[in-house]
Amino acid sequence: MEVRHYFTTPLIFFKNKKLLFDLKKYINQQEISGIESNVAIQLKKNLVESKFDLFSSEETAVVNTKNFIGKSLATVINEFHLETCKYDITFTDSWFHVGKTNSLHETHIHANCSWCGIYYVDIGDEGSGQTSFRNPAYSTYLDAGTRWLDRTMETRIKAENGLLVLFPSYLQHYQSIYTGKKDRIVVAFNAQIAFLSKESNNVRLQRTKWN
Repeated sequence: MEVRHYFTTPLIFFKNKKLLFDLKKYINQQEISGIESNVAIQLKKNLVESKFDLFSSEETAVVNTKNFIGKSLATVINEFHLETCKYDITFTDSWFHVGKTNSLHETHIHANCSWCGIYYVDIGDEGSGQTSFRNPAYSTYLDAGTRWLDRTMETRIKAENGLLVLFPSYLQHYQSIYTGKKDRIVVAFNAQIAFLSKESNNVRLQRTKWN
């Protein structure tokens, strides 16, 4: 018997703690209340969330974060496609949310983009509020013959400050209930990516170029 496994789904991880101090300071200075994005309000509990235009800010901390994420995305795409190309990266949505005690974000996907990501600015108190991703391959019928799927139904990420997680937009995911006392701060984004040239890179929505 020969067994071959196909249709894997990637999760990609980068780390950058140098951005955290200034980015957290900027986020804490923003006066927001409720879900200002007005998106999927029914899925979010005990969260405050910014509008979906975070990367339009010209604040240095935000620009540096956007550029780090853009370069990380370009690295991933080149690696997957075995290329050394440049890409036009448009952040269609970018935001932060601050989770309070007993906050959660129920299962969802992100539309109108090819790649998404989460950057953990402050995970708060450890032990809860993890991000879980659900297996996109699922069975329409569960019995003794599909028990092996139970072991692969979802994977839970161990969050840490400064961790960037990139994932394809088709992945369902959710934040489990966060029971800590400290604020849990996360930056998230959606990206569309087009082929550009071998001479320059673009990170857009804010029309910002980077090399």
